[in-house]
Amino acid sequence: MKKMLVLLACMLVLTACTQPNKDAKEATANKTEQTTKTSSSAKEEQALKFVVAPQYEGKTSDLIELGKKLVKEHPEAGKKGEITLYYTGSTYTLNQQEYVVFMLVNKTTTNIDHDAAFKLNWSYDGQSIYQNQLVEYSISENGKLPTQSATIFLLPLTKEQESIVESITDGTKMSLSMSDLMMK
Repeated sequence: MKKMLVLLACMLVLTACTQPNKDAKEATANKTEQTTKTSSSAKEEQALKFVVAPQYEGKTSDLIELGKKLVKEHPEAGKKGEITLYYTGSTYTLNQQEYVVFMLVNKTTTNIDHDAAFKLNWSYDGQSIYQNQLVEYSISENGKLPTQSATIFLLPLTKEQESIVESITDGTKMSLSMSDLMMK
């Protein structure tokens, strides 16, 4: 959980905008205006909804609760107009297989209502975890991902990958990207 908070805090710090130096009176006026704009944007961002596949609706689990918590605490996750993948700072064991827990956020104007595929590159401190890994997003397993929504997404880890993931402590040393998103 500490890893997740560190990573989310790092993401927020890295995306924060800096204001150029101005005299104090003008800076105060601009900060007030910026706060108003931020508040309006935050209200719009709060529309982010956590979704699960139909077979899990009405059920609860540690993963579902984690997803609900992340969406509630971080409605700003994701970038407008993009589908974004975030490492949650967690792993999950199911049937003696370790999985990394990602959050997939859809802030496009398109509902993801059919299967998709993308390539994933993820590394930490120069060590590759996934390199051009083809990832399949199956609607039957993961559910539809409407606009302004997020879901939990699991990917299996080998023992070697698991040891790298367990060593993640500094979000600034992590690189995570998805590319070649293709709807089927």
